[in-house]
Amino acid sequence: YNMNITDYHFDAMLDLFGQALTELGVHPDAIKDIAAATGKIRKDITTGCTVRMELAKKNMEKGKDGLFKRLGGQEGIVVFIDRLYDLIAVDNRLKAKFAGKDIKKMKEAQYVYMTELLGGPKVYKGTDIAEIHKGVGLTDYEFDCFLGNMEKAMTGLGMEDETVDEVIISAEEIRAALLGRATGIAAHAKVVDGKSVLERLGGDMNVEAIVEMMYGGFRGDPRVKYFYEFSKEKLEGWKLKMTQFLVGAFGGPVTYADNKLRLAHYKFNITDYHFDAFLENFFVSCELMESESTAVSDAAEVLGHVRKDITSGCTVRLEVARKRVESAGTDGLFDAVGGADGLKLFMEKLYEHICKDQRIQHYFSGSKLDAVKAAQGQYLSVIFGAPIQYTGRPLDRVHAVMSISDFEFDCFLEHAQAALRDVGADSNSIDEAIVIMETARRDVLINRKPHDVRKTQEAASAKTVYERLGGESGITNFVEQMYAKATADVRTKSFFEKNKAKVSVHKKQLVSFLTKLFGGPSSYELSDVRAAHYTLNLSDYHFDCLLDIFSAVFKEMGVKPKDMQDAIAALQPIRADVTTGYTVRMEMARKNVEKGKDQLFKRLGNSEG
Repeated sequence: YNMNITDYHFDAMLDLFGQALTELGVHPDAIKDIAAATGKIRKDITTGCTVRMELAKKNMEKGKDGLFKRLGGQEGIVVFIDRLYDLIAVDNRLKAKFAGKDIKKMKEAQYVYMTELLGGPKVYKGTDIAEIHKGVGLTDYEFDCFLGNMEKAMTGLGMEDETVDEVIISAEEIRAALLGRATGIAAHAKVVDGKSVLERLGGDMNVEAIVEMMYGGFRGDPRVKYFYEFSKEKLEGWKLKMTQFLVGAFGGPVTYADNKLRLAHYKFNITDYHFDAFLENFFVSCELMESESTAVSDAAEVLGHVRKDITSGCTVRLEVARKRVESAGTDGLFDAVGGADGLKLFMEKLYEHICKDQRIQHYFSGSKLDAVKAAQGQYLSVIFGAPIQYTGRPLDRVHAVMSISDFEFDCFLEHAQAALRDVGADSNSIDEAIVIMETARRDVLINRKPHDVRKTQEAASAKTVYERLGGESGITNFVEQMYAKATADVRTKSFFEKNKAKVSVHKKQLVSFLTKLFGGPSSYELSDVRAAHYTLNLSDYHFDCLLDIFSAVFKEMGVKPKDMQDAIAALQPIRADVTTGYTVRMEMARKNVEKGKDQLFKRLGNSEG
């Protein structure tokens, strides 16, 4: 927790794990599973650094002048730099880099540079920092050692932890320049055989299609569905931004700056669990698009570098709340929501919100609602710090007969936050309450089912037969060709109009009918099919002949076998509607004839008739 281990360092460790396992001849699938298992401890390793750096960043967003003053102004920075170089002089890891250099001149330049970097007057007029270090061959290891000495120097001077963190994060911002490393998310995109990740994924259009499939998956994935419960217009805007970001991140034109990601996601409670679900949806979308596997792996590596930007807001809020609860207990939270009376009001407000929400209200209905409310109120009172004992059943047993999803649990937390705001709880207290309630997720979701991402995406991205046949123009073209064949086929020609005026109307009706049948926009009522065909002597034989003609036209149009199969399957259910009139008449006639044909002979007028 107290080490400045970032996602960059964690990814470097994962990379080394992968290299070692590959050299040992471990199967690629096993390596992938080991990486996934190891990835689950990322948060435990990096949270301390993430929280300190994010809090420092938030402080600096108010302006660095406060940091400059806390360091003691220009005089304080001189003292700090002198102490830093004293430490470097005895550091065997770094002193060789400074051997033979004019240390006095270097320190004088650093006094001025650090003054500006740490919030003082902008007076540095020396050579660009990247230019100075070009050819020095500085490594991440040496830079981390330098940061370590900065931390020691400040601690030795009695500076507060908050100030130390802000200085370290300010210095961290120049790492890339000192190491001659490209900046921005696109800098992580690997080029193989002269091709960027974007080119290997198939270009802009393929990335757009991947995003479209991902969003179809998001709306059906209970792990992340909560974050995509917005209007179609808003989601379309998000899709565009995600596509723009990915195109730039994978080596294409940058039209969405990755420095916007942190701000855009900071207010959402997005955890590593949610980010991993996002990555799984990305992998599956790429598989369905049959993307090159190495390009997908490289793309996932690029996306891994924005994990911190996406999850930092939630990480910081929940970690700060967790530490507050650890140090002070939940007594403060109990008081913050108004004690026993406040908790009672909180439960009233909570159930007001829940009972209006169609997404989860079915879990909170029935004759036992008051008992459920009372038990839940007692449980929440206890975990919020009330001086009482919980006497109800354990949560896992209460929820064992339910199949509550992450999405539904997230909806509940949304209403809990709203109810806490209703009773006047401050933002810190709300964060503490959510942290505490979040610990119950596993017990509440005791029957959580594994989510099939591939199945969800396939269902969401499946196009209608109407779309696969080319929409309105495709259906119109099909009807033209089908009509020509049907009127020329001796098996079916007698059922089709020859009058030009009527032919035009009939074709329009057919287009409207097939559009509706194949899932397109049409006002045709399928219930009219039986009445329209009842008086025609269309038998199963004729219907099969028409299906033969349909198949022949589909083949001539170059329709894919699967699409043709689905179209024919869609036509089969209307067979009865088309042939019922003939079937009924023939059956009635057959029954009459079974009584003897003499009556038929008489009804025809005997021999004269």
